[in-house]
Amino acid sequence: MLLLVVAVVIALPTLDSRVMKQLDPRSVSILNSIAHNIAISAERYPNVPLQVLITPKEAQTKNFYLVSTNGDIIASTKASKAIRRFILQSEESLVPKVKQYKNWLMTGPISVVLRGEQFQLYAAQQLPAEHNIWLINVLDRPFLLLFITMLVSMPLCALLAWHISNPLQKLKKTASDITDGNLDAVVPATQRQDEIGELARSLRTMMLSIREHISLQHRLLSDISHELRSPLTRLKMSVALSKRHYGETKEITRIDNESERLEEMIAALLNLSKMQLNATTKESFNLDSLLQPICDDAIFEAEQLEKRFSHQVIPDLDIKGFPALFGSAVENVIRNALRYAANQVDLAFVSDSDKITLIITDDGPGVPEDEIEQIFKPFYRVSQARDRESGGAGLGLAITENAIRQHHGKIVASNRDTRGLQISITIPIC
Repeated sequence: MLLLVVAVVIALPTLDSRVMKQLDPRSVSILNSIAHNIAISAERYPNVPLQVLITPKEAQTKNFYLVSTNGDIIASTKASKAIRRFILQSEESLVPKVKQYKNWLMTGPISVVLRGEQFQLYAAQQLPAEHNIWLINVLDRPFLLLFITMLVSMPLCALLAWHISNPLQKLKKTASDITDGNLDAVVPATQRQDEIGELARSLRTMMLSIREHISLQHRLLSDISHELRSPLTRLKMSVALSKRHYGETKEITRIDNESERLEEMIAALLNLSKMQLNATTKESFNLDSLLQPICDDAIFEAEQLEKRFSHQVIPDLDIKGFPALFGSAVENVIRNALRYAANQVDLAFVSDSDKITLIITDDGPGVPEDEIEQIFKPFYRVSQARDRESGGAGLGLAITENAIRQHHGKIVASNRDTRGLQISITIPIC
C-alpha cells in the first residue's frame, strides 16, 4: 500500500502539462512537417514576409514563432511573456520541449532554414478552457490530492485489514470455545500459507494435544479408582469374616473405619472423574432451578442433624457453565458446613452486573488462620476441626475449588468475626 501511494504521488506530477517536458515523437513529426511546409513556401514566395508565411488559417487558436540566431522573434502577433519565457528556457535544448501555460500549449524548437538563414520554429496552441483542469486543480491543492489518495487507498486498506482480521476473529472465537471446554471446536484458516495459517495450525495441534491429555488423565483416574475397588471389596469381606469369628475388637474396628474412609475417597475420585469427563461443553443453566433442590436437601439433612439451614431467595439468573460440576461444588460446601456447624448454616447471595457471589456461613469452630489457605488442597485435613473422628476424605473442598476454577471464578474461605467459617464462591455471569 505504501509503495502504491508513493508511486501515485510520484507519477501525478509527471502528468502536469505545466512542467516542461520532452515533446512526444508524434508531435515532433507534426512540427517538423509544419517547418518543412514553411520552408517550401519561403522558397516559392520569396517576396512574401515570413510572418505572413507562418500565419496559419486558424490563427485564433494557433501561433507560430521564428527566432533568428541573434534572438529576434518573427511572428504574426506580438509574442507574449509566456512564449518569451518558454523560448529562453528551451533555446539550449537539443530536443523539442512542451509546456502549458494557463490555456496555451507551447512546443519547440524545430530548426529550419529559410532563405539561407537559420531559424528556430516554436508553436503555441490555445487549449479548451476545461483541458486538464481537474488535474491542475488536484495538483494545485495538496489537501485535495491527499484526500483523493486516501479515498483510493482506503478500500484497499479495508480489504487488507478484513483479510487479516476476519480469520483472527474466528480464531479468537475458537480459542474462547476451547477455554469454555469445547475441544471439538473447528479451527478456521488452517489452509492459509501465512502467519495466520501457522497460528491456526498450532492452535489445532494444541487443541488435539489437550484433548488427548485430558482423555488420558480421566481414563487413568477412572482406571485407578476401579482397580482399587477390587482389593477394597476383599478387605471389607475379610473384616466381616473376622468380626464373625473373633467378634468386635479395637483393631478390627479401626480397619473397618479406615476401609470405609478409603471407599469414600475412591467414590469421591470416581465422582470427580465422571463430572470432569462429562464437563466438556459449557451450557446455560438457571441458578434457581439448579440450587433449589440442593437447598431443599440441605434443609432435610439439617433437620436430621438437629441443626438449621436457611437461604435467601435464589436469584433467577441464567449462567453458562457446567451445571453438574457447579451444583456438586455448592453441595460440597453446604454439607461441609452442616458437618461442622454447631446449630446454624446460612446461604446468601450478592449479585453484580457481571458476577454473582454465594456466601455460605456456619457457626462451627472455624479453621486456624495459618491453615485456612490449605483447605482447598486435595487430601488436606485441618488438625483441629477436621480430625480423624470427624470423618471426611479431604477431597470435597478440592473438588469444589476445581469446579469453581473451571467456571473462571474463585472461592475464598475466611473465619467470621464471631464464630464459624465463611466461604464465598464468585462466578461470572455470561
